[in-house]
Amino acid sequence: MPDEPLTVTLRAAHAGDRDAANRAYAALYPELLKIARARLRAHQPNTLLDTQALVHESFMRFVEADKIGIADRKHFFTYAAKTMRHIVIDFARRRQAERHGGAAERVTLDTHLLGEGAQDTSVIDVDDALRDLEALDPKLAQVVEMRYFGGYTDAEIAAAMDITDRTVRRHWDKARAFILAQLQP
Repeated sequence: MPDEPLTVTLRAAHAGDRDAANRAYAALYPELLKIARARLRAHQPNTLLDTQALVHESFMRFVEADKIGIADRKHFFTYAAKTMRHIVIDFARRRQAERHGGAAERVTLDTHLLGEGAQDTSVIDVDDALRDLEALDPKLAQVVEMRYFGGYTDAEIAAAMDITDRTVRRHWDKARAFILAQLQP
């Protein structure tokens, strides 16, 4: 589906057109499922979230959002990666709160983010480190969000951010080093 019709459909869905929301959901479902699988791949056995639940929740949050202006397909998928990140973090925080401040269950992250020999790290700790990075350099944080939380390739990130693959890789290396430093005890 080309960018323009999808963008029009997304805007109509956002304005409350239920038929447009259904069409947009049907068109976007395969890509959203890919993003959700990438997000949950590393720790799915340790959570109660599944890919379909994550896709449904993220799409519902999009449709219910009041002031999200979707410019095009790329913007939608950037927003989707961010939304899925927040859903997973909210879920982890709720589970931690249910334990009344006790030791929260640790969620193992994919070692491609942290490198070889990575220790089990709470997804909440990674989110905290990502927030710190976002305050220092939003572009680096966006690369992490799109790659780790969205499952995008370097080429897809480069296209979405209008930068080169090589720049994406440099941003990724810097961001990964920062997050690793923040996660050190």
